[in-house]
Amino acid sequence: MNNNNKNAVFFWSILLVSIGGLFLFRNFGMLNFNFPVKIFSWRLVPLIIGINAFLKGKNMEGIIATTIAVVFFIPDFLTSAERQTYYKLWPLLLVGLGGLILYKYFNPKFDMPKRQLKADGTDFEYLNESNIMAGTNKKVFSKNFEGGQVNCVMGGAQIDLTEADLAAKSGLNIFILMGGLELRVPKEWNVMIDVLPIMGGVEDQITKFPESVVNKEKKFYLSGNVVMGGVEIKRY
Repeated sequence: MNNNNKNAVFFWSILLVSIGGLFLFRNFGMLNFNFPVKIFSWRLVPLIIGINAFLKGKNMEGIIATTIAVVFFIPDFLTSAERQTYYKLWPLLLVGLGGLILYKYFNPKFDMPKRQLKADGTDFEYLNESNIMAGTNKKVFSKNFEGGQVNCVMGGAQIDLTEADLAAKSGLNIFILMGGLELRVPKEWNVMIDVLPIMGGVEDQITKFPESVVNKEKKFYLSGNVVMGGVEIKRY
């Protein structure tokens, strides 16, 4: 477990103990408090995802998820007239998300190490793919593939790594929101999955192959969040 994961585990364990203790004291009349808004609702899901992403150093996912949560919490603090105006401004959320992804694309240091892209656009060592209400297909031929970032918001991506070979440490960080990702990898890769699915899922076809096929040394790390979407790992 790396330092970012340790920090996330420590934070959530302390938070759960603290919240549990507060409610326990309130149930026995030792404390009296109420929340100004309905905390325990579906809006808590993107907030948790966002905080968890920040703790793991995933700035892009953290900003997107927490922004979605905040946008839906704000109306609780507004009057009826203010809410009517606020609801007319919802397209600004799409504008903001699109601008953020563009900023990240042109500033790779924001959330990823430096990309190395060759002129043909296929033999790159670091992948950066962002889709909003769109879909893309990409095939990687690099023999020193380091990994990358894939974001799909109401869109999809097909990433083919069957002709690629791994660097010493390689991994793909994903954020899928109401979209899908099809990841094609060689059958001998040892895919280490650390993905949090929320009303979504991750399927790996490894069960279709004997265990002896997998090379334990060829580790490929897949991490991130899937919200109301899916990830399918196909092996060839």
